[in-house]
Amino acid sequence: MRRIVSVLLMLAALISRGSLPVSAGTDRPPALRALLIGCDAFLSQEDTWPAAENSVNQMADTLLSDQRGYALIRCLNGSVSSIKMLEEAIWGVFQNAEENDISLLYVSTHGIVLDGEDGLSYALLFSDGKAECAVEAAELQRILDRVPGKKVLIFDACNSGGLIGKGIRDRRGSVFFSGRDYKVLCSAGGSEASWYWQGNDTGASYFSQALTAGLGGHGADVNRDGEITLSEAYAYLLDSCAVSTPHAYPQQDDGFVLYAYDESRPDAARQSVTDLTFDDTLLTAGESEVRFSFTVQQQTELYYQIVYQQNGVWQFHSAQQFLDGEQADGTVLPGRKTRSLILNTGEADESGYAMIQLITRENGRTIYQGSRLLCVRPVRGGINLSVSAEGAFAPFLGQELMIAAVHDVPCGLTVRIVNGQGTTVRYLAYDVPSRPEQLTPSASTFYWDGQNASGEIAPAGAYRAVVSTRIGRQTFTAESEPFYLVQ
Repeated sequence: MRRIVSVLLMLAALISRGSLPVSAGTDRPPALRALLIGCDAFLSQEDTWPAAENSVNQMADTLLSDQRGYALIRCLNGSVSSIKMLEEAIWGVFQNAEENDISLLYVSTHGIVLDGEDGLSYALLFSDGKAECAVEAAELQRILDRVPGKKVLIFDACNSGGLIGKGIRDRRGSVFFSGRDYKVLCSAGGSEASWYWQGNDTGASYFSQALTAGLGGHGADVNRDGEITLSEAYAYLLDSCAVSTPHAYPQQDDGFVLYAYDESRPDAARQSVTDLTFDDTLLTAGESEVRFSFTVQQQTELYYQIVYQQNGVWQFHSAQQFLDGEQADGTVLPGRKTRSLILNTGEADESGYAMIQLITRENGRTIYQGSRLLCVRPVRGGINLSVSAEGAFAPFLGQELMIAAVHDVPCGLTVRIVNGQGTTVRYLAYDVPSRPEQLTPSASTFYWDGQNASGEIAPAGAYRAVVSTRIGRQTFTAESEPFYLVQ
């Protein structure tokens, strides 16, 4: 169930452009179209208004600044409440799509888990407050498979990773939205809640704010080449979205451009605070100082909020807040800043998760600027470490192998794939902080697309996943049963 901690009245947006003239033939540039759907009023879940509407409007504003130009952007806030209406909306926007085109669907709503005879399934709720329907992944893919060309799906909902089989422990049955035609971003794992920012008049999802900052603010473009790929956007979201674990399909795609801009023009900062970096987000209990840097674009009143997690729930009600106070009037001047905060990381045998949020107050408005997840591991003791993987997968069909590393305390994880001779063919993670994915038992999920360190599909055969971590001076290692890469 999605959660909201703010309300705000904001006008619904319907942004349309006439179809751009394109030349005939397959050599023409792709035509881009987008359908953005937000649902805030529900029958079976709590209302979220106006967070989904605000998220849709933020996404529309960002897509309008894409240098490639969208032929059509349509926003539907609170007007889709049945499968028929959803199918008509999709076909109405994407009916002219051709094989060379890109069709983007963004949905901000409640995501739910359904318990059926064949196991769990994942669905999105579409509702106008008077009628409501749950659309499962299989039904949504049936509709979208009719649309030619590339489909970009952005699911901003609780449990949304389950729609692509990610952030869950059991992937029995089909995995949806895979293959060359689909590119997907999800705001949370299949077992996680998504959250909204609490603000006077800026209520929206943390995910949408991170995504629009990474794209429209260009923060996701690490190599500054004017093109933000799916992989760059995903990596930025993993850093910037602390309240849940974003997921992507394909796991790595450096070739597909999600957003383009003119790199010769100076960045027009959309946020007062940009370029947030931390010295380290993997801490050890007893270490209390956290150092980080950021750039202030304009003089502003800046706060830091520390939120701790207990029993899998972020404790926003007991969050600690600190005013920066660089100036006597409580404001911070423009420029690059370095700061440190002291956390309550507990005793040496304690561990957990926390996050630091940066918040500005501008003209009476509190505005969320960014955050980082902090993983605090114990300094001593053991860890129940194990690793499992699915039996086989076919990367040439677009399939990815899920690997689950089980650990009962937060830790830094190194995950590598080894062949039958024990030679490492790919590192999936190197001392990466675990995240609270809300799996039972506690685990972190990783996905192998079959590529080796050179970016080529590894030979068919048997492989294993090896996971290691360190608690204090002791290293723990676990190895999966063999799995098979098949052609």
